[in-house]
Amino acid sequence: MALVLERGAAPAALDALLRTRQQAEPLASGAEPWLAWRGSTPVAGLATYLLDDLHGAPGLSGVLGHFVADDADAAERLLREASASLRVAGAARVLGPMNGSTWARYRFALAPDTPVGALEPPFLGEPTNPPDYPAWFARAGFAPVVAYESRIQRDLTTADPRAGQVAAQVAAAGLHLETLALDRLEPVLGEIHALSLESFGDNAYYRPIAREVFVAMYTPLRPILDPDLVLLARDAAGALVGFSFAYVDPLGAAAGAPGRVVLKTLVTRPAFRGVGLGGLLVDRTRSLALEKGHRAVIHALMHVRNVSKRMSERSTTEFRQYALYQLAP
Repeated sequence: MALVLERGAAPAALDALLRTRQQAEPLASGAEPWLAWRGSTPVAGLATYLLDDLHGAPGLSGVLGHFVADDADAAERLLREASASLRVAGAARVLGPMNGSTWARYRFALAPDTPVGALEPPFLGEPTNPPDYPAWFARAGFAPVVAYESRIQRDLTTADPRAGQVAAQVAAAGLHLETLALDRLEPVLGEIHALSLESFGDNAYYRPIAREVFVAMYTPLRPILDPDLVLLARDAAGALVGFSFAYVDPLGAAAGAPGRVVLKTLVTRPAFRGVGLGGLLVDRTRSLALEKGHRAVIHALMHVRNVSKRMSERSTTEFRQYALYQLAP
């Protein structure tokens, strides 16, 4: 049956298709939905965005997000025609998958290439997708442009040998650690948002989001948060200068993976990056996970060239790779 593309499809129709594939996420402002139909059946969909303020990407960027497809032919035609429309609109580059922002769901998880990766189920917050999606993007002319990975620390009994020295350095810098008070979750999320804007500004294709949007993204995690696993580093005046945001993974437990803690975000204010605060936060998360009876810590979704990734390599094993794609010129 012939494939028919619908540009400017009803957002609810794309959302319904995504929900049948357990990939739903609200469309961001400026989204243009597309659907591919065979007869009365939608077989592929996505949303396009035009963005002009992505870090390291001058001019307009076209973004493909909310991608779903049942077969390679539908995927290729939809990707090619949606990309062409973005080029016509002036996009200097076309990126995907990205649901409108790097704060939302983006990147593809690649097929595991290690025994560890094959055994580890997905964790909460990890991109998930059918294994064919990266190949379908490649078939439509896309290639990886940024690489990421997640790593897992299975031995939680071995402390960082420099932990005592680093703790002394951090204290000498006038910093102290505290844990999250859940009754102050929203104001603390506001502080985390402000520090994240300051610290993430150099990330590939970054663009800021409003405080209220950020708080709305993270507040639903309240029921699963162990406040001891959200560590806040403050200076003598009480200002937030670093944090590690970790939580117990409910998906691992459901899949039979015992006691995984996800270290989702690690941030240090640039002025304090030389005192070892990041390493202290990582080791303290390991220690807390061990004390609470967990058996592994996942260092989640790190850019392969980030300092945090190099820090993580000392005690972890890679188990998943991810990629963001760009259409070839």
